Amino acid sequence: MEILATIILILASIIGVILTIFAAFGNLVILGGIGLYALMTNFAVINYKILIVITIIYLFGELLEYIAVTFGAKKLGASNKAIVGAIIGGILGAVFGAGFAGIGAFFGAFLGVFLGAFIIELIFEKDFKQSVKSGLGGVLGRLGAMVGKLAIALVMISICVYKIIVS
Repeated sequence: MEILATIILILASIIGVILTIFAAFGNLVILGGIGLYALMTNFAVINYKILIVITIIYLFGELLEYIAVTFGAKKLGASNKAIVGAIIGGILGAVFGAGFAGIGAFFGAFLGVFLGAFIIELIFEKDFKQSVKSGLGGVLGRLGAMVGKLAIALVMISICVYKIIVS
């Protein structure tokens, strides 16, 4: 059973990192793989405490995504309404973009963040130049979030690998 659990963990980790790079739910896949590994090995290596720590790290990554988009958009002068537009646009862009073989989620998320901030800023502030800046700020924040979430994915995997090696 341990061999099967390890294979599942490795596959979930690889798939999760790839999904994270393409702006999808990769860290959730990694968390699921770690949870399955813990369950299949009766929590002998990855115990409840470690699983809780990894879950908290995962949740921090999800929060980081919204904070980064907010920070990037604000840095370039976006209004609060435009930030909400960027976040909603990013989610919708990723969802609708996912229909294009996964890579669409990557481009959809970035395009959605830009368009969400741009359109809302243009509607409410009626300033084209500022609308473009707001959209670009959201995109830069999304890019930062992607890098942060990739780092979090690697931390989650590293904790798990460390626990397996030292057990």
